[in-house]
Amino acid sequence: MIKTAARLLSYALLGKSDKQPLDIAKVRKVLILRNDKIGDMIVTSALLRELKKNYPHWQIDVAASSANRDVVAGNPHVNEILIWDKQPLLRDLRTTIADLRLRRYDVIFNPYNRFSIPLLLRIKWLGARYLTGFAIPKYGTSTANLGMFDHTVPCDRSSHILHSFFATFGQFGLRDIDMRYELFGVDAHAARVDAACDTLLRTHEGLFCLNFQGSNAQRTVSVADAQRCAATLAARYPRHALLVIAAPGTEERAAEIVRGAGHANVMSAPPTGHILELAALIRRCELVVSPDTSVIHIASAYDKKIVGYYIRTDNYRWFYPASRRHAVILAQGLTLAKVSAAETLAAAEQLMEGDGPLEVTVQAAD
Repeated sequence: MIKTAARLLSYALLGKSDKQPLDIAKVRKVLILRNDKIGDMIVTSALLRELKKNYPHWQIDVAASSANRDVVAGNPHVNEILIWDKQPLLRDLRTTIADLRLRRYDVIFNPYNRFSIPLLLRIKWLGARYLTGFAIPKYGTSTANLGMFDHTVPCDRSSHILHSFFATFGQFGLRDIDMRYELFGVDAHAARVDAACDTLLRTHEGLFCLNFQGSNAQRTVSVADAQRCAATLAARYPRHALLVIAAPGTEERAAEIVRGAGHANVMSAPPTGHILELAALIRRCELVVSPDTSVIHIASAYDKKIVGYYIRTDNYRWFYPASRRHAVILAQGLTLAKVSAAETLAAAEQLMEGDGPLEVTVQAAD
């Protein structure tokens, strides 16, 4: 009964009566919705570039969050960044949605893979002439059946999310698609980090970095496991400095990992108070070890060797590392409760052996 009521409500609220056929020749203004996390914006950088490359006359705007605007602020493929942070629906209607609606976008891309009536209402009220996004099943129906969408594609959970992003623009005939990520404006934040890295490289052959902090508790590596992984890597590569990254508020845990690792070449990373300072650090490192979070995507933008820890969700392949040489250690379940130092070392050794493409997926042992 509840499912039926929700389905009928969604049909009633999320229809669109004045649909017009797509005329690509008349498209001038495009809005990409990406008001969520840092890593998601980095992934989307490939879409922004390819849209502008194929349609240089388009005005491409991005609805960003305060959290992720810095990674797109210097992007030359973006005309304007509009901040859209989460707030109550009525306040949204009076402020951000009203402003965006007045801009009269020809095309809006909704990248969110969830069927949420409050979210979809917000997007509908933006008034796109052409709305594209994902076909998300729920309530015995799908967003593909809602009149507000002009085009949807299924979420292909077997491949990287960018394949699905570009599929939503399938009717636009994008050519020669390049899926590399991009970051801009890093040099302006790099001086302090580069100086610290230059000092370390006077006494070490190279730099590795270890990030233990995930986007939530389930994706975070425990202090004990991080200590074991750091100690194992440091023993195997004694002439490399292993830098433990501390996200804001995790400095003491990072220091505990350094102390517990028990090797002089394990040390706290230079402080990075800005996301582009973190990018400046990662671009100096040869190997990056991290849970699935923005660190993975920054490292992918610089084509670094990556060991990534991923929990076993139904869409874990969506956000695989996009570097040529990477290894994914896939957890047994929906938490990184156990991260193996032996598996981490084996993955790192495979990556360090050569420079050619290499993709490895390790099913974590019980």
